[in-house]
Amino acid sequence: MGAIKFQQSSNDFPLTVALGEKSPAFGLSRWANNAALRFIPPDDEGYSMRGDKRRLVYKGRERSHRFTILGDNSFEYDCILLREPKSNVITLRMEGAENYDFFRQPDFVPDLFLKGSYAVYKKETLLGEGTGKLCHIHRPEIIDARGRRCWGELSVMGNTLCITVPEKWLAEAAYPVVVDPTIGTTTIGSQIRYRNEDNELERLFFEVSMGVNRFLIPETLNGMATAYVYAFDTDYWGRCKPVLYSDNNNVPQIRRSTNEGTFDIEVRSGKPASWRSANFNTNSSIASGTNIWFGLFCDWFAPRFDFGQKCYWDFWDLHGGTDIPNTYPVWSVNWFYDFKLSMYFTYTSAQNYVRVLTQGVRITDNRILKTDYKRTAVQSVRASTTTKGFFTYIRKLQEAVQGTDKNYYIVLFSRTVRETASTSGITGFLGSFIRGVFDNAEIESDVKMGRVYTRLLIDTVRAASTVLRGLFLFVSIITRVFTRDYLLNRFLKARQELVLKSCVSREIILESRIG
Repeated sequence: MGAIKFQQSSNDFPLTVALGEKSPAFGLSRWANNAALRFIPPDDEGYSMRGDKRRLVYKGRERSHRFTILGDNSFEYDCILLREPKSNVITLRMEGAENYDFFRQPDFVPDLFLKGSYAVYKKETLLGEGTGKLCHIHRPEIIDARGRRCWGELSVMGNTLCITVPEKWLAEAAYPVVVDPTIGTTTIGSQIRYRNEDNELERLFFEVSMGVNRFLIPETLNGMATAYVYAFDTDYWGRCKPVLYSDNNNVPQIRRSTNEGTFDIEVRSGKPASWRSANFNTNSSIASGTNIWFGLFCDWFAPRFDFGQKCYWDFWDLHGGTDIPNTYPVWSVNWFYDFKLSMYFTYTSAQNYVRVLTQGVRITDNRILKTDYKRTAVQSVRASTTTKGFFTYIRKLQEAVQGTDKNYYIVLFSRTVRETASTSGITGFLGSFIRGVFDNAEIESDVKMGRVYTRLLIDTVRAASTVLRGLFLFVSIITRVFTRDYLLNRFLKARQELVLKSCVSREIILESRIG
């Protein structure tokens, strides 16, 4: 990615869009410590670029790509087909897709831009990451040079986003043809309606009821937390509070929250739609890695949501109660909905500090601590050897370190050293030389050059006939370490079979046969 960037949803959880300097790839990142989701067209041609602060065009030979900022909450990516393509499916490879869930919105959604669109959420949402929603990929509209329009269909296959254009429409189109999916960048849900039990579209209201989604606690929760919900509808009434319940086989069960505050859900002139907050406490410590059910206890409230996650939605007055029940009122474990509600909560990780003071000890006194540290260090070592090669040295060091605060540390170093060897007259071959022989003479000797070589020579005596030589080279080394001139000279003159063995795990066999 280059330095071409712009920011979206600055008043929500800001999202950065980074465009490629030389190619029309684009990446989306919302959280500083997490990988972006990057979209890469399969084009391999060069581009010329032009544009201003609101629009940027990558012009190619067969198709161009255009980015347009539509406002603070969305931008438009256009793929412009300059001539009829080989396929009616346009693809974008997605780097980082394994970190996200792509929730397809149902076909019954009345908004044509949202029908079959995709809400993109993190698989694992951490503290401070809000709802975990990265973006919303809207359904693309296709427009040709005569102004004819049709809808394209979105699909996600592994790490590939596919845009399918109706094949017959594309064959009759006048070029250029613009394919223009819009990318929404807010973290709130895109939906406000659902299909009720009578299969009718209806506004979603929590009336004398509770709606909860399941969450994973990333760090121990003990004490106060702050909950957030998105209020947008002017139709509201009564209480709306955050609630927390334990998980029992993927079903909410026992109440884990207490002292639940009340959200201010009023929306009117001068008080626009926005995220609203309320505090609550846990009634006991909830360990890291625990699943819990978090949601809303309401008299009357309309939440925003995306389709895509299991949601229990039940009436809290089933047994005549008037306040938050201590056991979640599940009507049926098999009766749940497909809502990912626009809500989240944050908290400070629990920390417990215990200090014991005895008589005569002051807080300002120095303490002696015993601490174990493990450190991995990588160091380059230069060695001088006659035969160059690839070596690995493992060296263990123990070192005592004493600081001025009278703290003592024992340090264990594990060091791995790699060396790149070089010689003059390099050949990158490990050779196996074969020659025919009749009489054998065996010689075994040591060569003291910093390495020990065991050499087996088999010579031919009283040979008379045509001399035939064959040379077979088998390449199987990592570094280039043998001198070509030396080995070739030995092969031509020695009439020997030479076996070299050394600690560098190289084996060279030279054999010559004169028939």
